[in-house]
Amino acid sequence: MENDIKKEAKRQYIHFFRIWFIIVGVLLVMAVPVVAVKLMSRPSEGRGNHQAPKERVFDYADVLTEGEEEQLRELIKKSEEEIGCDLILVTMRQPVEGSEAREAYNYRYEDWELNMQDIADDFYDNNMYGYNAPYGDGVLILDNWYEGQSGTHLSTSGRSFDIFGDYEIDQALTCVDNYIESDPYRAYRDCINYITDRMSSNGGTEIASGLLKLALVLPTIVAGVFVGMNLRSKEGKKTTTATTYIAGGKPVMNLQRDDFIRKEVSRRRIETSSGSGSGGGGGGRGGAHVSSGGHTHGGGSHRR
Repeated sequence: MENDIKKEAKRQYIHFFRIWFIIVGVLLVMAVPVVAVKLMSRPSEGRGNHQAPKERVFDYADVLTEGEEEQLRELIKKSEEEIGCDLILVTMRQPVEGSEAREAYNYRYEDWELNMQDIADDFYDNNMYGYNAPYGDGVLILDNWYEGQSGTHLSTSGRSFDIFGDYEIDQALTCVDNYIESDPYRAYRDCINYITDRMSSNGGTEIASGLLKLALVLPTIVAGVFVGMNLRSKEGKKTTTATTYIAGGKPVMNLQRDDFIRKEVSRRRIETSSGSGSGGGGGGRGGAHVSSGGHTHGGGSHRR
């Protein structure tokens, strides 16, 4: 008799909780493609682009010491190997706003942000940066020190474009804002570290991890509630039957300017003309636009 009671209770339990088994299965099915996408988007084995300059730090504004430049180069080298994306830092001291600046430098616009965007994108494209291929995966930090027109622009390309939405771009630029006036080296270092951390974590992994955890934890929570409710339900009772733990057949639950322009690092002089301003949304592709060379970039600016 006791064995029959246990079998019936087990059958009723499995019958009721079949919906939870289905939910767990759905969560696992959702997690698998996310993990697959993440695996396919991992950094390739070794650098695939050998046409870009090896230099990564261009301090045209002369705000860093030689020692700080070298430390940033070492940091960037380590980060690039980890995330499989080029990381470039460019400082300048040059007007980028107004009709006079437009005429003097052949800008396409008079707007500060659009011209910063053009300079950053074209520096990246003209030097064929990209870890996997020319114009490929990478991020360029452009920081302007011209008095009255200072600020930073972040240009994303390839995988970084797919990962960095408006929020991530804003956070990276805020890293610069926090220390740029007192310690430029720390400001750039923190920005590079944030980019590295974000590219390493990648939202896809976070989502997959969350789904997998939920798939594992949910059944435990439900079972715990089930047991707890039924322990209370049998208090004070002297007998046990097949329906002791079942109510209605279901478990009971409650539910500086000239320096920059004349310095060159590649075969071509930096030209300036490109697409539209920043836009885009969260979850990657923030500030989507097409550069003058026809390459897709994302990005955004913070003006000081």
